[in-house]
Amino acid sequence: MDIFIENLNKSFGDHILFEDFSAEFKRGEVVALTGPSGCGKTTLLRIIAGLTKDYSGEVFNVPDKISYLFQENRLLPWKNIYGNISFVVKDIMPKDDIKAKTEELLSFSYLSDHADKYPNELSGGMQRRVALCRSFIYPSDLLLMDEPFSGLDSKMKARIADSFLSLVRKNQTVLLVTHDAQVIDRCDRILPL
Repeated sequence: MDIFIENLNKSFGDHILFEDFSAEFKRGEVVALTGPSGCGKTTLLRIIAGLTKDYSGEVFNVPDKISYLFQENRLLPWKNIYGNISFVVKDIMPKDDIKAKTEELLSFSYLSDHADKYPNELSGGMQRRVALCRSFIYPSDLLLMDEPFSGLDSKMKARIADSFLSLVRKNQTVLLVTHDAQVIDRCDRILPL
């Protein structure tokens, strides 16, 4: 089902982010949310995910199965890379499927040789790739991504963006916040905020 936002109003004090804002996100499309800092891109993702509730207006047809890649990596420091990725599906996927999918994502993100390392042993860009893997392993109908490829150098960003966007499941809607032309060019549509 398509996701609809109708007459959304949201402000922080006197700062108005959205005033009678309406949008539609078609099922299965990859949409880049763009705009200057502070214009409401992250807030829009949080509203759609149900994490921010103090707004007026309506948000319809948000799927129950949502995967969210936050701006912060939010890795578990006591788990190695393999454990960080597989942890989010440990109760919902068979062990053999978890192993196969985790290994596939490690390969896609050029991290196969680092599966036993812990987050504090990785660069910021490598940590970001782990967070990406974790967001993709979780089976979802809606994937929300906030600056998904930040911290990656230009060459790695292009390779990783291609790899990960090729994994988008049929009928999976992806909304991603980005300023990056390399990433925007790989999306189906741009929604400037």
